Amino acid sequence: MTTASRIFLTISLTLSAVLPLAAQKKITPVDNDPTKPAQPTLHYYDKHGNPLNEPVMFLAELDTVTKVNSGPVYPLLQSVSVGVNFFDAIMKLAGQTHQSYDIWASLSLHNWFEPVVELGIGFADNKPEEGNFRYKGKPSFYGKIGINYNFLYKSNPDYQVYLGLRGGYSAFTYDITDITISSSYWDQTNRFSLLGQKAHALYGEVLGGIKVLLWRNLSMGWNIRYRLKFKVSDGAESTPWFIPGCGAGSALSASFSLIYTLPLSKSKQPVEAKK
Repeated sequence: MTTASRIFLTISLTLSAVLPLAAQKKITPVDNDPTKPAQPTLHYYDKHGNPLNEPVMFLAELDTVTKVNSGPVYPLLQSVSVGVNFFDAIMKLAGQTHQSYDIWASLSLHNWFEPVVELGIGFADNKPEEGNFRYKGKPSFYGKIGINYNFLYKSNPDYQVYLGLRGGYSAFTYDITDITISSSYWDQTNRFSLLGQKAHALYGEVLGGIKVLLWRNLSMGWNIRYRLKFKVSDGAESTPWFIPGCGAGSALSASFSLIYTLPLSKSKQPVEAKK
């Protein structure tokens, strides 16, 4: 047998032994399980494309943050509320000599902004213990208009924390009676009165308050007010002591209101919650 024949025979015997073994080798399929957690991978560059000193390993797919919706989540016309302010009724029991009583109505827009209108009547009857006069403010009307900003506009409309602004105006009449002027030199005492004094006032208020649900559509509201007098006219012969709706003396006041709310939307759930 020649050398070439021996080489050919050797190759043939080798292939006949290897090919059956290769045919029996089991091929592993590609793993495409979507529920399997993502595998970490090495990264050699940062997010700006600059090379790292050392490669880092982290998940290729990171959680993404959902964009927060900062806009309104309730319908435009959310509700209408009507309230009765009885704060001065409580203060009268404590000895306060002037009162302002009002009713108000508000329209809730997106449970966010609330235009407000307040209408009321104020009067006074004050005789200072050490004074020489009696001030009597006749029942006079006043009106206020403004708006509230509800910080909880994405929450349950039954509860509010808000800041507000008001502008108020009143034209009123008052009497100053029992004015006593004594003269030690002449040893005489004169008494007189200033009747039918007329004045008007323009003023503003900055307030902060809360509203909580009591039962069904009934709520209670509290707020603290700081008042600013923009323009106050004098009477013909005097300066008014009391301004209806604005009070007397102190710039600070408050209001307690019993509130009835009429919903204008069918649901108290935010629009996002219903998606």
